[in-house]
Amino acid sequence: MQIVTIGNVQITPIQDTSILMNPRQFMPEHGEAFATEYAHLADERGLMPMSITCFLVRSAGKNVLIDTGLGARRRPGFPEGKLDKALAAAGIAPGDIDIVVHTHLHIDHTGWNTVDEPDGSKRIFFPNAQFYIQQVEWDYWMQPKFMENPAHPHLADTVEPLTNSGKIRFSRGEEAIDENLVFVHAPGHTPGHVAIGIQSAGEKAIIIGDASHHPVQLDHPDWSPAFDADPSVSAKTRDRLFENAIAEERTFIAGHWDYPGMGRIVRVGGKRVFQAL
Repeated sequence: MQIVTIGNVQITPIQDTSILMNPRQFMPEHGEAFATEYAHLADERGLMPMSITCFLVRSAGKNVLIDTGLGARRRPGFPEGKLDKALAAAGIAPGDIDIVVHTHLHIDHTGWNTVDEPDGSKRIFFPNAQFYIQQVEWDYWMQPKFMENPAHPHLADTVEPLTNSGKIRFSRGEEAIDENLVFVHAPGHTPGHVAIGIQSAGEKAIIIGDASHHPVQLDHPDWSPAFDADPSVSAKTRDRLFENAIAEERTFIAGHWDYPGMGRIVRVGGKRVFQAL
């Protein structure tokens, strides 16, 4: 299992599962160009692999988990997650997680917040964790139009059960999480979407959440997926994060890029290129 060290911080990629993406469905406005220009990345059906990776960050003496994947429930169109087994392979029990940080509250980022008990109740899977969530993101998804929408069943399963748990710590904007970790404003994918900046002992990294879903966006930052709430804003956000990663020589960490999704973005011949670690 690969571990990246940023100063005094250790980052371990924990893959919940992998999925196959149809570019014509995922990026309908650009799907044909995607499928044609990058056909060499697809399988014989024209599908492209994507990862659902969470990140275990050991920082300031605590175990911090960035996002919680799809979870153990069977969801239409998705495989079951295996984050529990992947964490165990890394020597981490659910009770060892001190902090869960959500970049946003989509279905593939909140799944292991809870598990179903035999009586149908929801048990928080990380019993000792505080859940750090942007207030604007919470307020957006807790609206009745989303909570009552059958297209978002995960909200009732994995997000709303946190409400009266006493385990939520709401954040506003670019607040520090600890001495090494900070929220980074990264809107567009959702209204309260954030990245996680890491700085320790002169070294830097960024965990981008869903600011980018695929390396082709290095060439085409304007290719926004159908799931972006504001495609124009998300395009500007990912372009900014790409350029900042180059300028500041930050380790770039992307949970939907090929596992483990960690490397550097450099400029080669005028193009942005991802060099995996």
